Amino acid sequence: MFENLKNASEIFSKMGEMRGKMEEIKKRISNLRVVGDAGAGMVQVTSTGDGVVVDIKINRALFDSEDNKMLEDLVLAATNDSLKKAKEATEYELKSVTGGLDLSEISKLFGGNLG
Repeated sequence: MFENLKNASEIFSKMGEMRGKMEEIKKRISNLRVVGDAGAGMVQVTSTGDGVVVDIKINRALFDSEDNKMLEDLVLAATNDSLKKAKEATEYELKSVTGGLDLSEISKLFGGNLG
């Protein structure tokens, strides 16, 4: 009976350590910056590793164009490219820290959705 209590104590201790590591990982991911682009770099969108768009750059020549639909399509494509790269960077960061262990289910226990 006491052995089970000792094991439970060890498990809770390790969960506390894991929570600390998850917080560190979340900070690292939030600090990641990736750039997606479209139209050979005419539109660039920068987002964080956790999928927040933080910057958009549009080549001035696109504003002189009569084709608004093209500009909209390029912004959409660059945004999607940026968010895809953010997801890939997040997955890479998680794997590098965890040695390839999939934390997507475990992270949900800590209120996050990493991976």
